[in-house]
Amino acid sequence: MQNYETNVLKQEWMENLDLFTREMDYPREAAVSLSQSLEQVFKSPEALSILTDADLTYTNNIHMDYKKILNELKDVSPSCGVHTYTLHMLFFIILSRKTRKIYDERGIAPEIFRASMMDLHWKLLECKKMFGIWGTSVADWQIWWFEVKRFALGRFQYELVPFEDTYEKNGVSLHPGDLVINVHIPSCGPLRREEYMQSYAMAADFFRDSFEDRPVVFFCESWMLFPEHRLFLPKISNILGFMQDYDIYKEEYNNGDLWRIFYEDHKKPAQELPQDTGLQRAYRSWLMEGHQAGLGFGVFIYDKRLTGEKL
Repeated sequence: MQNYETNVLKQEWMENLDLFTREMDYPREAAVSLSQSLEQVFKSPEALSILTDADLTYTNNIHMDYKKILNELKDVSPSCGVHTYTLHMLFFIILSRKTRKIYDERGIAPEIFRASMMDLHWKLLECKKMFGIWGTSVADWQIWWFEVKRFALGRFQYELVPFEDTYEKNGVSLHPGDLVINVHIPSCGPLRREEYMQSYAMAADFFRDSFEDRPVVFFCESWMLFPEHRLFLPKISNILGFMQDYDIYKEEYNNGDLWRIFYEDHKKPAQELPQDTGLQRAYRSWLMEGHQAGLGFGVFIYDKRLTGEKL
């Protein structure tokens, strides 16, 4: 790449980075760190080549081989001098300026673009809390945002997925392959019922063409649907309120999601786990009694007439 082209590209990427970090409310320290890391990328021919090629490819194919690119960035991280998690964050921010155009071309509201891209903000904070690094440690999760398959609509995040089980209750039948709206709960504050019921209403409207005369079905696989919560969480817990909408038809027992509650301390013995929040205290007591954590699989048959929500 010629010096002139490199300088033009650098200016474009830097301006986009500044816009993105301001629009997505990145902490000032994170914005400065990412800017310094992008400067470092331009001193690494290997990293710059990977990101330049990916940027060009994304323009023509939003379903490109993301995992290959992410692995290539991981491989050049040591020689580049920028941590893998930071390179992955920069990669997605670089793509975001074209993602914004795709939203515009498809007539998707700018508010939905911002809400969707805010997921990088939440993952940035998680990465810093877990590893002390400004970046994203879950790059594979990010892919569907940039393939424009996953959307943040109010409090929750959603995408259409084929149901993988067989389910029948109250006159509703689901079979493998039937489309359902998959629900994700980002770590961005308390669960307020009014907010997430409005979010469900937004999602039901957004995906309405995929259901036609079928009931709108939400599906959630999450530690928040762990059925045993009813045994050890306080009765006023917002998590219990969230659970009440779902028919939890299956559960698994494991401690794989404890990091979401205890972050960098999640592998410590139960008696050494932090007790800074009510949720941490409840889980610590549960684990100290010899129990496991787990997750639940739930179905929520949405009916706005019953929820009282307006689309």
